[in-house]
Amino acid sequence: MGETMRPSPYLLRASALLILALSAACSSTDPPIANPDTGQPDTGHPDADVGDDPDTDTGDDADTGPVDDDRSQPSPAAEVERVGAGGYLLRGTVLTLDGPIEDGEVLIEGGAITCVAEDCSGEPGAATVTVINTHGVISPGLIDAHNHLAYNFFMPWIPGDTGFFGNRYQWADDPDYEAHIEPYANNRGSISHECPAGKWGELRSVIHGTTTIMGQSARRRCVDWAVRNADHYHKLGYNHMQTSIGSPRDITDDQAQGFLDNFNAPNNPTTRLAVHMAEGISGDNIELEFSSFAGRDTRNNRHSGTSLLYNGTAMLIHSVALTDAELEEVYMTDSKIVWSPSSNLALYGVTADIESILDLGIITALGPDWTVSGEFDMLAEMRVAYRYGQEQAIDALTPQRIWEMATWDGAITVGLEHSVGQLEPGYGADIVVFGRQADDPYLAVLESEASDVRLSMIDGQVYFGDADLEDAAARNEFCETFPTCGTSKFLCVQDSPSAGDRRDETYAAIRQQLIDILEGTGYPEDEQYGRGDELLDLVLCP
Repeated sequence: MGETMRPSPYLLRASALLILALSAACSSTDPPIANPDTGQPDTGHPDADVGDDPDTDTGDDADTGPVDDDRSQPSPAAEVERVGAGGYLLRGTVLTLDGPIEDGEVLIEGGAITCVAEDCSGEPGAATVTVINTHGVISPGLIDAHNHLAYNFFMPWIPGDTGFFGNRYQWADDPDYEAHIEPYANNRGSISHECPAGKWGELRSVIHGTTTIMGQSARRRCVDWAVRNADHYHKLGYNHMQTSIGSPRDITDDQAQGFLDNFNAPNNPTTRLAVHMAEGISGDNIELEFSSFAGRDTRNNRHSGTSLLYNGTAMLIHSVALTDAELEEVYMTDSKIVWSPSSNLALYGVTADIESILDLGIITALGPDWTVSGEFDMLAEMRVAYRYGQEQAIDALTPQRIWEMATWDGAITVGLEHSVGQLEPGYGADIVVFGRQADDPYLAVLESEASDVRLSMIDGQVYFGDADLEDAAARNEFCETFPTCGTSKFLCVQDSPSAGDRRDETYAAIRQQLIDILEGTGYPEDEQYGRGDELLDLVLCP
């Protein structure tokens, strides 16, 4: 399948311990924890941000290689058949919710899809747009439903001899973890750190076919730029999502009432409340988080009798420790789950009961979590999900089902299903073309890496793609050559050399800023880190 990517350190660790972990999960013992039931208000910080040391949000294709070398091959190079204006007509295998169109077409005019069919030539706009025969698979852009984007320039962190953790509160207090993220954590909240870190995470996403992401914590103009941020800056209406990073058991009466008021607001109601739910298997009362969120916590000032599993708004990230009865309640309340298998397996040795979740019909999305403990991008996370399904004999985890979790189900989960997540007239032109071919086109998507991404389009603008398509498709004249594991690509980073809101920055400028952060450049000598060589590049090759 083209280049074989170098294995992720954390996935190798998870694989080596997987059999032991799966057999030991039910009898796992809890290390003593000093401060059970801690939490923080919603600050946009990652899974770790639950202790006294505040912490923010969150690599690249370094997974364990192809799913099956015999089932997918690179397809012929894409061809520009006509250079036009005002949009694109893409030809190839088109993936729709009704199934693939083998020789289909997608017409894009401005920022919207106007035709999806075997033949769109009869549409008025088809006569003047640029026509590209992709010879590949045309898919909705991938939707990463859980990440901590600002941390995605860090290499993976895996504890040395401590084994797996019981829950997220344990590793959050690990001194080795705190040291690992220190170059960013010591100055998070500053423009000098949030801007390059957030933009680097978005570049990694778009290079690997992700066009919408939940987890860009910084609300700064410098990251209102490329990938749609489901929690803000998505340009698909108002900011419809609220997030709560702390323990679900720490939501007070007033906070719960505030959420309910926002759910029922006559104008611009909150339609999604994203919480980290039951992330882990034991300790710190992790098993009580769901019942507390559902209004059954008898402690004072914990919204007893008021469930926040309300009108389909709940977006439950991780959900590893949920019981069968709780999963039934998730389904009955139309709540959604985000599955992060690579991070869960690396940190806890187990993951959510995905077989029961899918059997119940719970809407489920995928998200790698962050590069610190999860896969580096959505394509790699999809492969982890597929391999896990094969290892555990979960028939429901087919390539098509995983693709649906990464597109349409992801859109529903993050509350943007009205505009993205499928190739359908009237939907936003968030489209990715993969240059692979197979009897199963969904498997061709799963087996794709950055080098296979031929076009990555957001709102009708192409940010990344094959070099041969640059003149016809690049979003502006300032795009840069970006070699990708033996293939020549272009990457559009800079709006213009004179643009405001840091949109004058090039790829090299952003990269250097992150190296400086890891080095501790500009700080006193005793605050310097000397870790510039640890920058996790956007694409890793053998």
